[in-house]
Amino acid sequence: MQSNSRGRFIRPVILGIILIPINLYWVMQAETIYRPVFSTLFTLFYNVTFSLFVLVVLNALLKRYIPGIAFQPSELLIVYVMLAIATAIFGHDLMLVMIQNLTAFWFATPENQWTVLFGVHLPDWLSVVNEQALLGYQHGESTLYNEIHLKAWLIPGAYWGGFLIVLLLVLLCINTIVRKQWTENEKLAYPIIQLPLELARGGTGLLGNRGLWLGFALAGGMDVINGVHGIFPSFPALKPTYDVTPLFTTKPWNAIGWTPVAVYPFVVGLGYFLPLNLSFSAWFFHLFWKAELIFRNAAGIWSVPGPYRSFETAGAWIVLAFVALWGSRKYLKQVAVWTIRGQPPETTADEPMTYRTAIAGLLVGGAILVLALSYAGMTPWIAVVFLLIYIVYAIAIARIRAEIGPPAHDAEWIGPEMMLLNTFGARTMGQRNIALFSRTYWMSRAYRSHPVGHQLEGFKIAQTVGGSSRGFLGAMVIAIIVGTIAGFWVFLDSMYRHGALNVYHLISSESFRRLEVWLENPLEGNDQMLIDVGLGAGITMVLTLLHQRFVGFPFHPVGYAVSCGWVLSLGWASLFCAWLIKWCILRIGGIRLYRKAVPFFVGLILGQHVIGGLWTIFGEIRGAHVHQFFPYAF
Repeated sequence: MQSNSRGRFIRPVILGIILIPINLYWVMQAETIYRPVFSTLFTLFYNVTFSLFVLVVLNALLKRYIPGIAFQPSELLIVYVMLAIATAIFGHDLMLVMIQNLTAFWFATPENQWTVLFGVHLPDWLSVVNEQALLGYQHGESTLYNEIHLKAWLIPGAYWGGFLIVLLLVLLCINTIVRKQWTENEKLAYPIIQLPLELARGGTGLLGNRGLWLGFALAGGMDVINGVHGIFPSFPALKPTYDVTPLFTTKPWNAIGWTPVAVYPFVVGLGYFLPLNLSFSAWFFHLFWKAELIFRNAAGIWSVPGPYRSFETAGAWIVLAFVALWGSRKYLKQVAVWTIRGQPPETTADEPMTYRTAIAGLLVGGAILVLALSYAGMTPWIAVVFLLIYIVYAIAIARIRAEIGPPAHDAEWIGPEMMLLNTFGARTMGQRNIALFSRTYWMSRAYRSHPVGHQLEGFKIAQTVGGSSRGFLGAMVIAIIVGTIAGFWVFLDSMYRHGALNVYHLISSESFRRLEVWLENPLEGNDQMLIDVGLGAGITMVLTLLHQRFVGFPFHPVGYAVSCGWVLSLGWASLFCAWLIKWCILRIGGIRLYRKAVPFFVGLILGQHVIGGLWTIFGEIRGAHVHQFFPYAF
């Protein structure tokens, strides 16, 4: 690496390392302490967009006054990728669950008999069990920085933190293997990265666009009004929200469940960049799920405990991963040949690493993960199947983001442990394996902030801006390590100061409450779960075949797969607005008018991300909740 390119790698990496703890602290305040907004539920994180926007503005000033030290777009985007990956690691369904999960024995009582039920199956070193260390953690007004507290967290933190790092490196190897096929051969669109690309490459040109600032003013102005309302309740609010649930009170209509109608400008902006058939499918299938709830209630058909729709989603994700890998079969066969015989030098120039290295990393990393779970007490074959199911889901998420880029991809209760328990039954699994599933709850809670897509998008960004793919790979590895370590530090430091019992702590005992049900009422396989998985898989396969065969087919299989999640239950109306607006624009002015309107919808996203982000910062300074731009308070 030449000195110039080395400098262009070192500068942004150092900046990224500095900004990672700051961003994670921001996420901690937003999602756990004051909870003004859930920053990691969507595919595009507002805190990362905000950070990139500030860097672009500052860089525009550098270009004007000190051009010699201004950052190149590739450097800004290295920082963006590092922050995105670190934020995903610390996200709502990953480290925020993992760390809280380690303290669950605090909630053991003589009444729930958790220690008797499953304490014997979980080695002490897997959890934090020191009562003195947990006392400060739960009640606050303490400090992480004393010997007792640090020792209590050292072994479980090192074990699970190391496990997470190896897991993410394995996914990085998988992304390296599929990168060329999905990015260069199939030329997938990667819609989620279009806004950061526009920001980093557009610079002052984009910032000078009137359409962008019109959208910014509309979305940001809405948040200014609502933020003032948060401080002065007598000031009118502007929150277009409505909950239709009270309209349905009799059977079978009351099965529709919680059904909010809310319009979020940044979701409208994200929806504008989706293909029309996807934005249509996202809101259509959300209503389809609701209709299915009513039908099942009327027909007396239900499912296994937990949201039955999630098992249909599991079937959909499995099919999407299978279709993606099947379509790549010739390429993957070539990768296997090159791994065995050696890869031609000309094919390695643009690759983050050689295929031989990626395959070796995948196999060695996978073996480490299996050994780690086995050492904790999990049966080896169950550990292997558990990880394979998880990797299938990860491949589906990466493909969904690369091909379509939906605003969210969440599905609760479809983790590998649910599939294993409902397929083989509790007797086959054994109580120790079932108990250990509670320790891996962070891997499978809802998949909303999964890092796998951000890794693949990082490789696409490198190719788009002409950056070094190996440089981006190095930055991502550093972000994984720094993000994991900083995540533990930020979370524990905050909890010992504020106290887990004084903030959002329900996740702490969530896995044990679920485990209690499993052990007291053991499942012996469930045919209904398999039917639901098969139904979701069948519908997705049919939609995929029709989508591939008929140009203009209105239903997209990804829309079906992602439409039942909690996030899109709040965002479906916004996607309906985005679909309707885009449909009208294309009918009236065609692709030319569509492109002309792009800055306006970029402004909608930026306006809510930047102004909403400023309110969260103001709330932290003020020490109180001010304004919640997602979700709105109903």
